[in-house]
Amino acid sequence: MTGKRVLACTLFGIIAGILCWLGMQYGGKAPPEARTIPFMLVTISNRAFIGFTLGISGWRTNWAFHGVVIGLLGSLPLSAFALGGSNGLTGFLLFELAGGIWGFLIELGALAVGAKKRG
Repeated sequence: MTGKRVLACTLFGIIAGILCWLGMQYGGKAPPEARTIPFMLVTISNRAFIGFTLGISGWRTNWAFHGVVIGLLGSLPLSAFALGGSNGLTGFLLFELAGGIWGFLIELGALAVGAKKRG
């Protein structure tokens, strides 16, 4: 873990959160609860959390696998919340899928700026 990696992954996580929330708003049929400021903040902070977790993780595995798994695990709390929403299981699965994809993209972004993971 380096300071550069933690910072890069966290910043990419914040960007991922913003893009994820915007995608829900403009890319499809978002449930009413997803159109609120609190949901926006929760989405951005969840993706930032995934980025931070990727940045501090010492798990020695392939970077792509690392991003996907941490993205899926880090999305579980918010996905569980989505399970109780108006989209139910579909919302849960979509949020989990997005978490895996964003985790992969956060790792890719960190690699692109030279903040690669060790191991």
